[in-house]
Amino acid sequence: MNNKEGLVSKVILAAVLAVAMAGTARAQNTAVVAGGPHDLSNGSALRNTNATINGQTCVFCHTPHGGANNIPLWNRNAPTGAAYQLYTSSTSDSTTTAAQIATSGSGACLSCHDGTIAVDVLADVNGLAFGPAVSFTKQATAKSTYSAAGAGANNLMSGGLPFLGTDLRNDHPVSVVYETARAATPAEFVSQVVTGVKITVGAQALPLFGTSAATATVECASCHNAHDNRLGNFLRKANTGSSMCLSCHIK
Repeated sequence: MNNKEGLVSKVILAAVLAVAMAGTARAQNTAVVAGGPHDLSNGSALRNTNATINGQTCVFCHTPHGGANNIPLWNRNAPTGAAYQLYTSSTSDSTTTAAQIATSGSGACLSCHDGTIAVDVLADVNGLAFGPAVSFTKQATAKSTYSAAGAGANNLMSGGLPFLGTDLRNDHPVSVVYETARAATPAEFVSQVVTGVKITVGAQALPLFGTSAATATVECASCHNAHDNRLGNFLRKANTGSSMCLSCHIK
């Protein structure tokens, strides 16, 4: 093979690899959990090798029996929130506490993402209490880092997004009552829309969580949909031109 042929072969190989990598990236941006970053059976972050559960996609968050009621069939313990450092601002119109965050819907997200509870600590599998440590293999597409695989309670999420840690001072405040903030400065916030039991805000109906507009809170799931990653980062809508922010904030 001469130099020219060798160069052509390298270019073709590079193009094939680029297409393959692009295909993998697109596979992560899926409208279903299977095959996406939240699929720990064979997903992009970790791949578990436990024969009892390595074919189950939902088990690391949900269980059909024995789950918690505050989050539908939730299969994990809530974090304590004891170490949380919360967002503060001189212009904040609504505040919350670490305990409220820990027991909220956002606490469900943080039960993995704050790094205090190992990803293999589950309440129930196949109707029975689950205790074995699960061995994981970190995939090349994983953005976060994890402690030693197979070490049970040491299987903690650590550095790099989507790891948030317990210092939440640089994250959007969660478990804050939206109406408290809106009523304090109504010119700065979009009004909620109540449709039956749904409480939403903005043209694309970002959800608030609660039993009434007076008590509904902003949670992680107001901006993120854990079951749909088509837009990446599990966003509910693209944030082009700060569109996500402007769903609630009038600036």
